[in-house]
Amino acid sequence: MGPRMILPKMSAALLSMSFFGSAYAANPQGNTSLEQWVVICGAANGAAAVFQAQPHDLALHRETTKTHINRFAAENGIGAPEFEPLFERGLAEGQRLVAGHSTVFKPRQTSLLEGFHHDKGITYADMRRVLSV
Repeated sequence: MGPRMILPKMSAALLSMSFFGSAYAANPQGNTSLEQWVVICGAANGAAAVFQAQPHDLALHRETTKTHINRFAAENGIGAPEFEPLFERGLAEGQRLVAGHSTVFKPRQTSLLEGFHHDKGITYADMRRVLSV
């Protein structure tokens, strides 16, 4: 998974989060791997951190993502991705992306944080529906 392949997906996920209330809205074709989802979710976490999300919310978002991704992998006979390094990679890229493109993301800060708060408590059924597309 090269950096060029995932950056547009991260950008799309963060913009979807700010426009549609969820990073998961960025997967209408269902062509995103579990590894890419971990990176995307890390990016959403990093973006929320730039916008001063509370540490307990960031931790809950991370745990929700990890639990749902691992469950989805187990239920579908897919090897679970190496969560921590992928999430950390996404976190760093999300922080960099939002800080580096503040003219795009800053005006959508409130909406992006609302999407982040939605996704930190997203149900497994909702996440599974998106990943199963």
